[in-house]
Amino acid sequence: MDSTDLVSLHVRKIRELFEALERFDRDAVAALYAEDVEQVEMPNRLKPEGDRRGRAQMLSDLERSKTILRSQKYDMKNAVGAGSLVMVEYEWTGVLAISMGPRAPGDTLRGNCAVSLEFCDGLIVRQRNYDCF
Repeated sequence: MDSTDLVSLHVRKIRELFEALERFDRDAVAALYAEDVEQVEMPNRLKPEGDRRGRAQMLSDLERSKTILRSQKYDMKNAVGAGSLVMVEYEWTGVLAISMGPRAPGDTLRGNCAVSLEFCDGLIVRQRNYDCF
């Protein structure tokens, strides 16, 4: 498989990931991540110190997000890649299910984001999030 085909395959996997996240589908998300995946979240407004998580914590946080958000949407804007690495720009929106600071249930949160995803054997092995909320 040439590099262009490989990147196209990875972008399809990322679309699957975004769709599974929108459904809060833990099993579908888990199927896309390697057991030893590492996610690094760069410092942002919601996490000023950033974060570093493994697969178990990522999946646990997805379960917890179902209690915080009524819904969420990942709108992919651009994707570019080379080999096993793909960078994606997307807009994230989430509708709150609970009060959060000055925000009330039903309020919409927005973020302009970028994510770097590294693949090995068709699974995500590294993820670096650059979220701007």
